[in-house]
Amino acid sequence: MEREESSASIDSPNSYRAAGRADVSAGAKTETSSTTSPNAPVAGDMRFEESLPLVVRRFEQFKYCYQAHNYGAACDHFTIALRVDVGSAFRYFMTRASYALARTLQVTQSAEDVAAWLDPMLAQRPDIALLCDDDPSEVKRLLDLRQSNIDKGLPSVVLVTQPKSGSVSVGGIFNSGFNLPSFAYSLVNLEVMENWARDYVRGGACWVTHLLPKPRNVARLKRAGVSKIIVHVRDPRQSFLSWLHHKSRYLDEFPESAQRTLAMRSKAELLDELFDDYVSSIRWIEGWLDAEAEITVLFSTFEDFLQDREKFIKRYLEFYGGQAEHFSLDRAVTRQAGTDYHFRLGRSDEWRDVFPVAASKRLTAWLPESLRRRFNWPD
Repeated sequence: MEREESSASIDSPNSYRAAGRADVSAGAKTETSSTTSPNAPVAGDMRFEESLPLVVRRFEQFKYCYQAHNYGAACDHFTIALRVDVGSAFRYFMTRASYALARTLQVTQSAEDVAAWLDPMLAQRPDIALLCDDDPSEVKRLLDLRQSNIDKGLPSVVLVTQPKSGSVSVGGIFNSGFNLPSFAYSLVNLEVMENWARDYVRGGACWVTHLLPKPRNVARLKRAGVSKIIVHVRDPRQSFLSWLHHKSRYLDEFPESAQRTLAMRSKAELLDELFDDYVSSIRWIEGWLDAEAEITVLFSTFEDFLQDREKFIKRYLEFYGGQAEHFSLDRAVTRQAGTDYHFRLGRSDEWRDVFPVAASKRLTAWLPESLRRRFNWPD
């Protein structure tokens, strides 16, 4: 898939229109609205009751365009939604379609521009970074909860996880165990927003993200006052298999043509088609290993989480530094109702049984020996 060239900013959403892609259908037409102008209402100029239906409509149009591979139009709908109500739109898109949003921003090469536009918005809407259901009473409850956590002296934790490594369960150690709400400090997993990260460092929050280990992301975290992070990883051979299952199970996250392909092919065939995803997961780990030279990193593994959960949690708590009196082990290990844990089998070596011998050898050959030694992954 070709990458679309664009140097445009969020101030000109129509400049992201995807050349050669499907046009927006009659069911997703862009309505004529002042929200497309640079002077459109932002940061709470509209009442919640007025803005949310407009945000929801833009979100539905975003999903339609994303499914049609019209990433340019999808990006338009996101940026226009931000101008309708920056807080509600950011929350709504991030909590319902983070993968699709990240993919759209990557293809249109607009993540840096959108992040640069969003970064100073925190001063106008201090609640913008909070990720939850967009209900005013819930927003207030979680803002108050965070302030209570800050008053208790609970720091925020930067927890970066490899996709398909038990992220939700691991994040529960902090989100549930310490009752830390989720506040974003980056635009999906793509770009750290320094003002947001500086607010995050005030404490009382935990957001689990698959943040890309770009040098500028690490530098922004450091400038914002982040002194240490946790990076959680998993044997890429097993995480890749889990990723293939995820794509087959959550078809609505992926464009329609990809859905048809996934439904028709075996895991061995998908390995060939999606091998770049496997290589990317290895590069992601290597990037965070490189970041050790710049910032204190605690690495943890899914395999250790499976083998001895009590020891795993104890190691996290010692690194985190929050007072034990505010921690509940029961909450940390209990599955929360209404939460999708994306949990399947939880095995560490299933890949050996699923992939043909030749494919397993190929996966292992691409996994550097230095990573296998560092994280005690088998040959």
